Amino acid sequence: MTQIKDKEEHSKTKLLLQLIKEQNGTVTFQDAKRAGIHKEYVLKLFHENILEKVGPGSYVAIDQFPDEYYILQKRFKKGIYSHETALYLHDLTDVTPFDYHMTFPRGYNNPSLKENNILAKHSRRDNYLIGLMTMKSPNGNSIRVYDRERTICDIFSKNNRTDKDVQINALKRYLTTAEKDLIKLMQYAQLFKVDRDLRRYMEVLV
Repeated sequence: MTQIKDKEEHSKTKLLLQLIKEQNGTVTFQDAKRAGIHKEYVLKLFHENILEKVGPGSYVAIDQFPDEYYILQKRFKKGIYSHETALYLHDLTDVTPFDYHMTFPRGYNNPSLKENNILAKHSRRDNYLIGLMTMKSPNGNSIRVYDRERTICDIFSKNNRTDKDVQINALKRYLTTAEKDLIKLMQYAQLFKVDRDLRRYMEVLV
């Protein structure tokens, strides 16, 4: 009986280590549960100094840097990376944001946002999912972020305080990318009421 239990533990641990490897050194209790692995196996690796804790239910391999984008995404599931953070992820700026900009549906609030350096933005629920896409974080894990077109519109919104130089540089870089979609950009611009400002800058830049 003990032999069977030891074999099962070895199998689960091996599976967990493989999962951690696939996720570039990062794992959460939720990841383990989804893979059919009880959190006790995560805690076992933690107590063996193979993993270190980086947040509630979030762990990273001791020899790896934590994937903050992935960890925060897991913790704040309704958050979508946006504004200056999305610019950085899409390589539309050289400025590394100090805070993590995330957009949530209007009415959402969580007291833990500030202590995790999250600058929360809010969107009307009917606009919240517009432009949502999945991309890889700098560490290679899947995260939710707004597409380039939505991001450009967000930083030009009158409700936002993005630096003018950052706005113009981002638009300039966007217009030189092969992936640009000007039809989609202007559709979004009308929806978010930034079309006049965008047209004015584009006339100069194009």
